[in-house]
Amino acid sequence: MTATIALAAWILNTVIGLVMLLRLLIARRQVPRLAYYHLITALVGLGFWIGFMAIGSAVLAWLGFAVLFLHNTFGDRLRVRGWQKRNPTTQRNVYLKSMMAALRRPLTAVHATLAGVTFFPALFAAVFSSWGA
Repeated sequence: MTATIALAAWILNTVIGLVMLLRLLIARRQVPRLAYYHLITALVGLGFWIGFMAIGSAVLAWLGFAVLFLHNTFGDRLRVRGWQKRNPTTQRNVYLKSMMAALRRPLTAVHATLAGVTFFPALFAAVFSSWGA
């Protein structure tokens, strides 16, 4: 069940991320290189996760989770860098302030929230898959 929740959230969040990327491209705004790494890790991790769900391999579960961890790190870094670019004089609580700013934009808020909805069920599913290994 947790693996299915992670899969559904992962797919939905990847679609939302693609919409966000397309909006930037349509607006002809410069897209940071890190955004493409963020997208690639979403797709690679999703591939491992689908493989895990298809054959039940704990190795694939942990590979998918490891890539998801890297993917979320890229996403956090993108958010913080973007916020710092718009607020260059702020030095304290940058992570928290960038998150609060993200929550004021609906699509970004859903995308950030789904990161956790994907992360924790994926972690639990990877742990549970190891118990039977």
